[in-house]
Amino acid sequence: MKDPAELEELISIYALGALDGEELEEVERILASGSPEAMELLEKYQDVSSHLSYSSRGRMPESDLRKRVLKELLGSPEYKVAQTGPPFWKRFQLIGFSFGAAVAAMLILVLFSSGQFFDQRLDANHARVSDLENVMHQQRLTIASLKSTLEEKELEIGELEESYARLDELSEFLEEPGVHIIQLANLHTDKDAGGGVLFDTDDNQAMFYCLDLEHPPEGKTYQLWVRADGVHKSMAVFKVDNRGSGIVRLESISDLGNIEHYSVTLEPEGGADKPSDKLIFAGDHRGANL
Repeated sequence: MKDPAELEELISIYALGALDGEELEEVERILASGSPEAMELLEKYQDVSSHLSYSSRGRMPESDLRKRVLKELLGSPEYKVAQTGPPFWKRFQLIGFSFGAAVAAMLILVLFSSGQFFDQRLDANHARVSDLENVMHQQRLTIASLKSTLEEKELEIGELEESYARLDELSEFLEEPGVHIIQLANLHTDKDAGGGVLFDTDDNQAMFYCLDLEHPPEGKTYQLWVRADGVHKSMAVFKVDNRGSGIVRLESISDLGNIEHYSVTLEPEGGADKPSDKLIFAGDHRGANL
């Protein structure tokens, strides 16, 4: 009957596949005999050795790693395996290593190698995440820029639609047969601006228009006046679009009385009760058929 301690040493090394020579033949004979103790020890150490591979996370050590580790553990050549040498398990005792120390050394080597591998993978993943975050940031900036451009274009489209609507209204008014045009004098520094009044005697209505008029200063507005029977009457306060255009439609114009004069002044925001001396356009109520 084999000494239990010696048997456990032999079985544990056999499970690692490190036995050879007489020790290998001896263990195989014991296992072939169906020894319950040997079978139980084999199952135990095979289970331990099978878990060593999982610690490497799929990274297999080099084929000669086991031999090199065992060679380092065994030390000098005088402890090399020989047919006539001492039993394999005693060689560990000669160099002061137990089986547990050998397994621990192998585990440290494998874990160190796998740890370096995962550190490299982690660094690579961090770099990739950083690159993706930079790409996403640039995409967000691009989207914000596109949204801003789209809003500007929508605003321009809205202003163009308003301008075309005013032009259509002005064109329709000019098509009436009884329309007279009254050209108003430009009385301010913006010499490119122009304004006038279209007067339709048949339909009893009028339309003031202006072109290329600059925006009023902050806190100011334009105000249209009609002087009838010697009294100035406010018709509207208005501003112009980005093209300097503006239209004010005047209904039932004859109800104002005897119209004498038209004018546009620059007034505080909200308008004034009577016209100031800051005239923009002015002209008498006279004209000729178109």
